[in-house]
Amino acid sequence: MKICLTINSSPWSKFKGGGQLAVHSLACALAAIGHEVHTLYSKYPHENFDVDVPYKIHWAFHHDFATINFNFLSYSNELRTLLKKEKFDVIHGNAEEAYHFGLIARMNRSAYVFTSHAPNIPATGMLKGMAHPIQFLKSINTYLLRQAMVEAGCIIAFSEFSRDLIVKGLGTDHADRVKVIPPGLDSSWFDVERNQVDLNRILFWGRLEDEKGLPELFDAFKKVVSKKVDSKLTLVGEGNRLQEYKSRIADLGLTDHVEFTGWLNDREIQNLTTKSSIGIFPSRIESFGLSVAEALATGLPVIAARGGAIPENIEDGVTGRLVPVNDADALAKALILALEDPQGSESMAKAAKTVVQQKLSWEKAANSMLSLYESVLVK
Repeated sequence: MKICLTINSSPWSKFKGGGQLAVHSLACALAAIGHEVHTLYSKYPHENFDVDVPYKIHWAFHHDFATINFNFLSYSNELRTLLKKEKFDVIHGNAEEAYHFGLIARMNRSAYVFTSHAPNIPATGMLKGMAHPIQFLKSINTYLLRQAMVEAGCIIAFSEFSRDLIVKGLGTDHADRVKVIPPGLDSSWFDVERNQVDLNRILFWGRLEDEKGLPELFDAFKKVVSKKVDSKLTLVGEGNRLQEYKSRIADLGLTDHVEFTGWLNDREIQNLTTKSSIGIFPSRIESFGLSVAEALATGLPVIAARGGAIPENIEDGVTGRLVPVNDADALAKALILALEDPQGSESMAKAAKTVVQQKLSWEKAANSMLSLYESVLVK
């Protein structure tokens, strides 16, 4: 089968996120089982990425606008040019870049599928959205994404929670086209060996934003430090609220207990998991929760809020600890309990690693994706 995967930016760009890494990993897994895979990423003209991958890479121009993602223009142009040379069985979009792909796929008799990585999908199309112009302009990218999804022969969600959001946004008429295929995890997360653990070190990685539950984490950690004075919190990531959060930490008197590292690569994060006793992820909403899955794969004991899809990968009291969303008191109690019972925490983490190894492999995800591709191929 000949497949073209696309997503905004690339796995090597400073704009990368879980979606870019997922596309790269899927492309590698599909290529490993004998399929011809092309990817369409975007970059600036001055950028040069020297990478060795088992698939063919094509580049679109990366537009940098804060209010609207104009990449759909350069992606559409590049895909049309590419289709003059190649005939794809499947075109697989992942974000707003796929806005015009439904039409392009139909013209070239290719199947078109779409994976949703977004937690918020408008309940109406663009025309109705324009009735509220200010709100529409603030969220225009989500309307582009919605249209890209509507035109797809099949829509893929990473979790049941994400599937429900899609059906809620698009309407129940689209429910039969929305399928759940969990992503895989890079094997390096499963290879981590935790043998130099600091019993009082707590680790978070992800975007530094309120939706990740960081305000309540800071309040909870203040309570933890009052009981466990040697506790340390490491925050890996960047975000718009970084300076605000540093000020908040100072106001709480926690400066000596909290470390902000900025962005780190996978290997550096994995190294931190070997030295940490708890992974903390108090997100208010997650359409999948990649960082949580990565932590579980390393065998790091995890405490997480019940935000969105998180309970689909953690069984409370069996493979980790779950607390209510936006509840600093419950978060503090769970952290203190985990710090006081390291043996119980490690036992749950060991069970979680086994479950995740069986559930989240890219080989399994690729085979599921191939079955889906075959079901929507243009005859």
